[in-house]
Amino acid sequence: MSIESAPVVDRTFSVDGKRVSCRFFRPELDSGSYFCRYEIDWPEGRRSRSVGGVDEVQALLLAMKTAHTDLLAARENDGRSVLWMGQRSLGLPIANSIRDWDADNPF
Repeated sequence: MSIESAPVVDRTFSVDGKRVSCRFFRPELDSGSYFCRYEIDWPEGRRSRSVGGVDEVQALLLAMKTAHTDLLAARENDGRSVLWMGQRSLGLPIANSIRDWDADNPF
């Protein structure tokens, strides 16, 4: 997988009052599966992760759910303030197992 590609989508959140960018990259085929890389620029530094799926759409959706989980876990487990456009709902797809962490999310 190429780690030099440009992100295809980017969303900015507020974490503890600081701007935090979350970027998603185009899923790439590797060993028969597609992997979508995402990065979150936390105040402490950038963290990157890849999530796999059977096709590009599934890989992107699962990467968005995983990034959403990372952001919500910072709020739920670490007590951080995590907002999008001044709201608690972050507006990303969410895993059913943590839906109560972002109950107002329409996705």
